[in-house]
Amino acid sequence: MPGTTREATIVVLLDWQGRVVWVSSENPRREPGQAAEQYVREDFRATVQEAVAEVVNHRKSQELQVVNEIGDHYRVWLWPLDSPDVAVCALAVHVPDELALLTNREQDCLKLLAYGLSAGKIAAKLKIAVSTVHTHFKRARVKLGLSSLESLISFAARHCDTFSHPLEEQVGDMAAGTDATVRRRANLGPGEHQQTSERQ
Repeated sequence: MPGTTREATIVVLLDWQGRVVWVSSENPRREPGQAAEQYVREDFRATVQEAVAEVVNHRKSQELQVVNEIGDHYRVWLWPLDSPDVAVCALAVHVPDELALLTNREQDCLKLLAYGLSAGKIAAKLKIAVSTVHTHFKRARVKLGLSSLESLISFAARHCDTFSHPLEEQVGDMAAGTDATVRRRANLGPGEHQQTSERQ
């Protein structure tokens, strides 16, 4: 049936009111000019509205997982643009529908697993027991129909978010470390700024 084929990747451009001005889909289900939230299932519309508003008004990139009108699951990244006619670029990548079967905690464990953390580090990060992490892995494997931990790791690496909080925190720590090093070399304390003379 036209318009019901699942697409692996879709790019969408939105104007400053959050309306779709262009979509890469060969068979778009709606005409341009519709609000972005009209492309997703009703229970995801408020989430999309909030994400688009954050990008448009505060120029902050957003990431979310949504389900479209026919039940396909997508992970969506939104970035601000500075064109007079286009304010947001959205990249939607299809993810397995089975991810919806996982609890939030199971998904958290898989995200950290995809990032490369061991069960012990995942436990510490989530403040739970290592045995609980293994229980989440086991339940996720059953729900996803995977036979081994290796297959779960492969699935997580391909389909779970590897750009969430762990990476952000690592980058933040690296930035803080760099700032401390610069200040140490300049013999400056926190909040102090090196004075430079403009005299010739």
